[in-house]
Amino acid sequence: MYYRLQNYCKLVEGAKRGAIYNLQTGKVHSINQGALGLLTACRAKALEELLDFKSPQDQIFLDFLHRLTEMGLGSFFINQPSPTKKEATPPVNPPKLEFIWLELTSSCNNQCLHCYATSGPTSCSDLVDHKRWLELITEARTAGASAIQLIGGEPLLYRGWRELIEKAYHEKYDFIEIFTNATLINDDDITFFKHYNVNIATTIYADNAAVHDSITLNEGSFTKTFTAINKLLASGIPLRIASIIMKPNEYEVEHIMKLCANLGVEVTPPDVVRPTGRGEDDALLPTAYAKQPIKPPFYTDPISFAKAQCQHSCLSGKIAITASGDVIPCIFARSEICGNILQTPLAEVLNGPLLSDCWHTTKDKIEKCQHCEYRYACTDCRPLAQGSDTKKRWLACSSECSYNPYTGEWKDGTLCETIVNSIIPSGSTQK
Repeated sequence: MYYRLQNYCKLVEGAKRGAIYNLQTGKVHSINQGALGLLTACRAKALEELLDFKSPQDQIFLDFLHRLTEMGLGSFFINQPSPTKKEATPPVNPPKLEFIWLELTSSCNNQCLHCYATSGPTSCSDLVDHKRWLELITEARTAGASAIQLIGGEPLLYRGWRELIEKAYHEKYDFIEIFTNATLINDDDITFFKHYNVNIATTIYADNAAVHDSITLNEGSFTKTFTAINKLLASGIPLRIASIIMKPNEYEVEHIMKLCANLGVEVTPPDVVRPTGRGEDDALLPTAYAKQPIKPPFYTDPISFAKAQCQHSCLSGKIAITASGDVIPCIFARSEICGNILQTPLAEVLNGPLLSDCWHTTKDKIEKCQHCEYRYACTDCRPLAQGSDTKKRWLACSSECSYNPYTGEWKDGTLCETIVNSIIPSGSTQK
């Protein structure tokens, strides 16, 4: 008799435990070392070679296999299954450019405490001229980009921003967005946004001026931003509102989310200040608020599972171009410079080894993660992991994960969502 996992189930081994990825339901099931050893052995041997069916001690293994069968994860076979083609997994094409940030200027009328780009009224590291920005919009579209976001600094301080939007519109980008503090938006701008199908993103730090303005260091900024938000919504401009939580606004989370709900925009838990630029300041870290840590249950799908084994789940297909011309894989990854468009054609940077390495940074390359059974279902933010690491290593493990794959235990006491911890002892072996 033989036992096999279903073709839509994938067995992933960790240093101490394993996991069954059910690509049909999306669930990731944790299994202990004994279960992992049994399923691995079943790939090559008949059950009679592994177990004594008359032995009470081996009954626990059969019970485990029956449990898997009941859950639709595997099947018994009287005869050795003939080699069958593995269930087709979605093809993963080599990554190509999909999304581009253009950081038009380092100048900003706000001077936010946590700014990742260290922007402000006196900042001026702008080296890319207008003609080059126009060229880049075409070059990026030719390379495959379908989404573009103009950022800064404050992008509306860049005098030619409207022409860049018109260029992106005529290049037929599917998605065009401006990320702005919204303090400079006027009625003419709103008419322009509507005509060119521009999406707007902005940030609020509180539902009141006192806290918001204490972070932007720009008195009156809350009133201006909120006035623009109301005008944008009244005009039907697609709007999303982000928020960053740090020490000065750590008690504003519920107020911010309630405000967004009242405005009718998507409500999402605020992010925590990133340790990049002026945000790299321990005094800014909140103590009363933290994002949900990485922990089970984990879920995936066939496309995500396949992609996770060869590309980074977030970085792949994205670049940012700074006001100095540097090409980086993310607006927060300021030190990971993959080239400079003032010195090298964009196409050459896109095909270069530095960007390729960033796009192909899988969990199989990351410290600790490479030995974790959840590595193909877990999210990852490289800039956050790097910024939180004392040595600023690109391949440092995430500080948001308390799992130790070498012991199979969660530091915070979280229990693995396991099928059979109580059935198969972790150290069990078969005959």
